[in-house]
Amino acid sequence: MRWVGANSFRTTHYPYSEPMMDLADRLGFLVIDETPAVGLFFHPDGLQKRQAAWKQQLRELVARDKNHPSVIMWSLANEPHNFRPQSRPCFEEMFALARSLDTTRPVTFVSDARAMDNDFSLDLCDVICMNRYDGWYVDSGQLDQGLTHLSADLDDVYRRYRRPVIISEFGADTIPGMHAEPPEMFTEEYQAAMLEGFIRVMNGKPFVVGQHVWNLCDFKTSQSIQRVGAMNYKGVFTRDRRPKLAAHRLRALWEK
Repeated sequence: MRWVGANSFRTTHYPYSEPMMDLADRLGFLVIDETPAVGLFFHPDGLQKRQAAWKQQLRELVARDKNHPSVIMWSLANEPHNFRPQSRPCFEEMFALARSLDTTRPVTFVSDARAMDNDFSLDLCDVICMNRYDGWYVDSGQLDQGLTHLSADLDDVYRRYRRPVIISEFGADTIPGMHAEPPEMFTEEYQAAMLEGFIRVMNGKPFVVGQHVWNLCDFKTSQSIQRVGAMNYKGVFTRDRRPKLAAHRLRALWEK
């Protein structure tokens, strides 16, 4: 991460080990510390039990990590189903708990909802964290169109909430050694062009205060028609930490 010029990361999507947090302290990385609440769906069946477990996980996270100088923000969840109205009271409880446990740090959660979607809880955040894959899951293969939509979406989000914004995930699956000119999806050239395009758009928005690429390294995942070899290939490094073209492109952009 230091080689590419990065200075921060989010603990996606669960607390990281204590040695990792110690290392972030020593190296001066800024950390958004996240609970293991992923894809919350807020269905009434068992909701009270899940809410109690979520609260306990938050209490344990803050108790363990509150004295780490690297921790700059608490993230309560990743990609919850916030289009459901019942998400609002659940998040109101969690934000109140987080702020009672630590009065010194901002609190957020990470949303993948579009600006025009119904979101019943995002206004509770001190900082808006957004996962965006324009040019990949949306506007697939149409990078110019995707970047246009990304720019408009960022403007809409800021117009609505007037908070600092972090793009907390952006990226493209990339098979190591696969190339095409002009760039095509799954090639190293497409990933590099996508990341550079996103960074160019974000750098033009003064309210965007952070950018986290998904992902640092390729990693094993479950089988799916979207997962060649049961791998997530969105890493800018391979699983054994060899840089793809995108890692070199990030280094050139971020070292400036």
